[in-house]
Amino acid sequence: MAELTIEGILQLFAESDKRMEKLSEKLTQDLKQQFAETDKRMEKISREVNKKIADLGDTLGRFAEEQVRADVINKFKSWGIPVHSIADHFEMQDEDGRFVYEIDILIYNQKYVVALEVKNTLKIDDVDAHLERMKKIQSYPMPGAQGKTLLAGVAGMIVGKGVDVYAEKKGLFVLKPSGDSVTIMNDYKTFKPQEWAC
Repeated sequence: MAELTIEGILQLFAESDKRMEKLSEKLTQDLKQQFAETDKRMEKISREVNKKIADLGDTLGRFAEEQVRADVINKFKSWGIPVHSIADHFEMQDEDGRFVYEIDILIYNQKYVVALEVKNTLKIDDVDAHLERMKKIQSYPMPGAQGKTLLAGVAGMIVGKGVDVYAEKKGLFVLKPSGDSVTIMNDYKTFKPQEWAC
């Protein structure tokens, strides 16, 4: 058996330190690799969740639009606005092909054009945005709208508190669910819709 000396003990400590350093480096590399793999998996999961949320939002938006569209012809007819043509997701572009505005549901007849904005949850900001859209429609009228009276409305599956009153004061039709379909909430006898010239 070899005799223990101070130099031998120091050498054992040095060798032990080297082994510990190598082990520490390997553990650090392994952890970095595991963290990188976990980050990649989390990014993939995050993308998938975001896509599913976006798809759900799109599905809910389409559901809301279908609920409004289903009976809108009868509702406006009862207001003396017969619907001769209806379009979904009407997009207008300028002369250079740049997007100007989109209308969720567009209703036409010989006298009127009605632009409806549909939201899952209707907020005051949505009303204001639709009023701004009406200005764009005046600047870039859609084909066949010249000389017709332009009306506007907003619809929501959920209408925020006071939003209906706000929208009506701005001259917009307000549509929201009512039993099996939607109804125009404005009072036929007292409400006068805002009119825009095309």
